[in-house]
Amino acid sequence: MPVVTVTSDWNKRDFYAGALEGGLLGVASLFEVTHHINHFDVRMGVFVLRQAYSRYPSGSIHILAVQAQATDQLPMSVAYYDHHYFITVNDGRFSLLFDSEPEWIRAVYTAQGTFSELDAYIKAVRAIVEKKLEDLTLPAVMKTEVRLSAVAEKDYIMGQVIYIDSYGNAVTNISRSLFEKVGSGRKYSIYLQGPYTKIEKISEGYSGVRPGELLALFNSAGLMELAVFLGNLSSLENIGLYDEIQIQFNK
Repeated sequence: MPVVTVTSDWNKRDFYAGALEGGLLGVASLFEVTHHINHFDVRMGVFVLRQAYSRYPSGSIHILAVQAQATDQLPMSVAYYDHHYFITVNDGRFSLLFDSEPEWIRAVYTAQGTFSELDAYIKAVRAIVEKKLEDLTLPAVMKTEVRLSAVAEKDYIMGQVIYIDSYGNAVTNISRSLFEKVGSGRKYSIYLQGPYTKIEKISEGYSGVRPGELLALFNSAGLMELAVFLGNLSSLENIGLYDEIQIQFNK
């Protein structure tokens, strides 16, 4: 049976997750990536799904159900990318989710109303499973949105926090490849919230420092992550989404 995943801000307290599961019963096997995305936080949902989808088998179908009420101008759509199907609103978030153009995008139209996206998800999944995409959907063009990118100069990188995990660790948009390219093996200082809180080495893991000590590492996604060992960085250092992170390299 085809694999379908759901990434949402529903929190499972309401009927939404159960209604989707019931609607797909006998059609596909439904798996939860998470239902705990912050309400209406599309970028958080995109980040989580970007890290998770490739762990599922090729041909899996991934629903991104965060602030996904479709309109005629911004319809629910199916995109095929990296041997996976993705279903969400075509409002620019596909361009944040993918590193390149998808093979194709097709729009899914249903009657609009309260929670009408449920019908769109089910229609889209059925169209994929029953191989009726050309009959039940229309060709579409991917809308784009600007992705937050780190800025680099000869001796300097300016990045941003793009995700705070449940432990209070801060994931940035500074990649290992950018850090190594700009740094070229030089010593450096990583500044959090100004010039007085800094880190001067990259750790291999969380256990390489004393409890309560600040650390920086590159996570499994290849992005710089900032943390407090056995503590909550976000609370202790008042770090939030989109805060600036600066790296200064010795000249």
